[in-house]
Amino acid sequence: MVAHDNLNCLKNLLRLMCCDGTLKTAEKAFLSRAAKEMAVLVEDWNALLKSVLKDPAGCWPIEDRTKAAAALKAIVVMAKADGQVDEAEKEFALQFAKAAGISKDEWRRLLCDIDAENLFEPFQTAAPNLIVLTDNFDKLDAFLKTARDNGVTVETTDTQTLLQTPAKPDGVVCFHAAPDKDATLALAAMLLEKTAPHQPVCILTRFEGNQVKYLHEAGIETCIIEPANDRDLNAFRQA
Repeated sequence: MVAHDNLNCLKNLLRLMCCDGTLKTAEKAFLSRAAKEMAVLVEDWNALLKSVLKDPAGCWPIEDRTKAAAALKAIVVMAKADGQVDEAEKEFALQFAKAAGISKDEWRRLLCDIDAENLFEPFQTAAPNLIVLTDNFDKLDAFLKTARDNGVTVETTDTQTLLQTPAKPDGVVCFHAAPDKDATLALAAMLLEKTAPHQPVCILTRFEGNQVKYLHEAGIETCIIEPANDRDLNAFRQA
């Protein structure tokens, strides 16, 4: 839902940009800023533009109410980016407000409360405290529940996806040991390189506890034997 709302906000801005038939430099700069701050990766802007122009939808829905209000503010700011607001842009803003269920009174309040510097904050998500690699986890749901019950923000992914992502992860990476010690150590070596300066954390079953010594020697400082308890995970709340 987060990615869907963020992409739809960008589509609405792109449609607004095309209202007057020209793509102005100031509007392009604003669109680029929006994509960056909402973390929407656009590999082909021309393809996205074509899909927006072909789509019969007048505007794209944003499910989250706070984000819808923020999107309307962004639409207003973008409409003013080139120094003038034409009738087509006004009509689009009103159309979006109506589709989002924003009343006239709320519309007036929004216009008086626009912070151009922080327009896209509602679309931004905090970096996770703990990034959990799902590989080798037999009791993943129990681990995630314990983490979340302790106020730890958790994101899940798989090892291959993490390693192929160019950017370094923002949170602490948590991985599960493999039954084979050498496989665990090979993964640990890759993660140590990928996650620096953060230290990855290894989860092990009690049957894999004999690997802890080797993991410590390889540079993994924190190992947790399942089932993880509150004290184990409490440390990551502020990580």
